[in-house]
Amino acid sequence: MLAWTRAVLASLGVRPSRRLGQNFTVDPRIPSFFSSQIPTSSEVLEIGAGLGVVTEKVIPKAKRLVALEKDKRLYEFLRERFKNYENVEVVLGDALEYPLDYEVIIGSLPYSISGPFLARTFTEGNWKKAVFLLQREVAQRLVAKPGTKNYGRLTVMAELCCEVEPGPSWGPKSFWPPPEVVSQHVILYKKRNLPKEFSEFLACVFSQRNKKAKKVLERCGRTWKGEERVRELSPETLWKIFLRV
Repeated sequence: MLAWTRAVLASLGVRPSRRLGQNFTVDPRIPSFFSSQIPTSSEVLEIGAGLGVVTEKVIPKAKRLVALEKDKRLYEFLRERFKNYENVEVVLGDALEYPLDYEVIIGSLPYSISGPFLARTFTEGNWKKAVFLLQREVAQRLVAKPGTKNYGRLTVMAELCCEVEPGPSWGPKSFWPPPEVVSQHVILYKKRNLPKEFSEFLACVFSQRNKKAKKVLERCGRTWKGEERVRELSPETLWKIFLRV
């Protein structure tokens, strides 16, 4: 896959963009894992389709597959590559703006958008299952425990919105160019959407995660009498505080 990826990019005159977080999958096990997680006959949204290596694997499982790509050069390549597939629609668009009303959402999320995009998935769309490939540090945030260094806004939202299932990890050589980090799959099963106001509330609260919660919460429009620090409050406690206006 590495030789094919480099050859295709060269033919398109495309150099991987750091700004877009372009690290192309060259390990065939990654597309296979994505495909294995797709329920048969699902409506699927793929974020950042790239050269279509995941798209190709998912096509047989999907009733309808929308391949979203922000890079216009790759979008044109994908349109040509999948033009004969009736269940595939290639769309030029931004993951931070495109509607999330699909049964399943999949994708390798660049670090630069992973936080904002995950926050969107916790508050928007009618999706039932999501399978994301994330920087391992971000994946660990989704399952962190209160009081630990990785515990934060995304942890709280993930816990309240979804059942979170960690998946396999992948080293830098699984991508080209190789990133400086390890990546990890995460599978999310939605329980409910959270209000956007809750996301904004958490952003305020965790901006001072190491301070006493009662002082921070007062500045964020809520009250709390305990002596815990923000990072020590459980997701359920923060949800109850948010609802108690």
